[in-house]
Amino acid sequence: MPLDGSPADGAARLVSPGGLESQPDADAFTEPSAGITGQAPSRSAEPLRDGVTDKDAAPGLRARPPGAKARGLPRLDAEDRAALGLWAAAHAALFVLAWAAAWAFRTSVDHAPLTGGFEHWDAVLLRNVAQYGYFGAHSTANNIAFFPGYPVTLAAAHLILRNWVLSELTVSAVAGCFAVVSLARLANGRRAVLYLLTTPAAVFLMIGYAEALFLALAIPAWHAATRGRWWRAAALAGLAGLVRPDALFLIPALAVLALVQPAGSPASQEPRSVERSRLACAATMCCALAGPVAYEIYLKVSTGSWLAWSRAMQAGWDLHLSNPVQALKTTWWAAFKHAFGAGTAFEFQLELGAMAVIVLATIAFALSQRWPEAVYCGLAAVALGTSTWYQGCPRTLLVLFPVFVALARLSSRRPWIGYVYLSISAPLAVVLGMMFLSGQWAG
Repeated sequence: MPLDGSPADGAARLVSPGGLESQPDADAFTEPSAGITGQAPSRSAEPLRDGVTDKDAAPGLRARPPGAKARGLPRLDAEDRAALGLWAAAHAALFVLAWAAAWAFRTSVDHAPLTGGFEHWDAVLLRNVAQYGYFGAHSTANNIAFFPGYPVTLAAAHLILRNWVLSELTVSAVAGCFAVVSLARLANGRRAVLYLLTTPAAVFLMIGYAEALFLALAIPAWHAATRGRWWRAAALAGLAGLVRPDALFLIPALAVLALVQPAGSPASQEPRSVERSRLACAATMCCALAGPVAYEIYLKVSTGSWLAWSRAMQAGWDLHLSNPVQALKTTWWAAFKHAFGAGTAFEFQLELGAMAVIVLATIAFALSQRWPEAVYCGLAAVALGTSTWYQGCPRTLLVLFPVFVALARLSSRRPWIGYVYLSISAPLAVVLGMMFLSGQWAG
């Protein structure tokens, strides 16, 4: 994210395009839950509505409202509507922050245009891709670092809405509706949605960035996998792989989910049959790699190099492979050694904090033997921790939705954990929102 919206600026190359306690509650992490690993929750058959029990419903899923199955139409239950209400409230807060940012940080007598606050950094670059493509006469250099899924969707929305800012806000708003409802269903409640929308980088879900669209595909993919719908999961994950490179963490995690799925009825299946079934499901999930691989092939055909994407990252944002110790030292230097302005140093401090959360989440999931979640978070930590310095950690944490599901389960048993999280995360979300909307670097 360039400091002036253009990768040509020297400082622009410093930015990437794109809580759990250190001693987590073991019960909250190890209790079987289909919302994460596909295992049925160990609860008694409690009535949900109209005599339907949670044993009658699919494992880990809320029962369908009465009449929905008969009509063949999906229905929104109370938790779904609550999740959408939280999403609407987050947008109301966004517009309040946009109004405040247009006036609060200006010394002149004029205010900034309200719509101008929504287009900074990557939003400008993603719009450039949507408007001119990767290799057009007016295309910004090194824009191939951005995957094509979001720009294509944005361009399609612009054909109807005819305004770029409105198209950006609409794409994120609609995609976010699918994301929050899917997350509420995955977590069996709205609490995980609340924690997602109050994470420090939450502003990027609602503006012209690709995070909301990615989650709108990634969470349903995980949800489908927990229900044994592997081809649907592979298709959704493959589409997510055209939106953000984080799908390269998601797809292996879903393959691991296929390998550790419950065996079903031991009396009706032989061990070899179970193993073959698991391997077949994992192979199906690997088909999702077709999405990111297709983009890589496109870059090879267009540029003649298999390294075009990594070269664009290095040329545009000075990001390249580094050893983890050096990456940590460089980030620490940027955060605390007064190498940059206070706002930039603050952002690097947030990078360190977000990386710490991702690492702790990986360890907690691994100790709880929740291997799919551990793989998802662990691969993200490895990728972020072996770059020039930590870049985009808060935004990556935003798409690691199993963290919010686990946090919701922890806080349902120990409410004070949720209070501590909100007391830290929500103020930081407001600060980052104000920073972005006023044109400062916010990650």
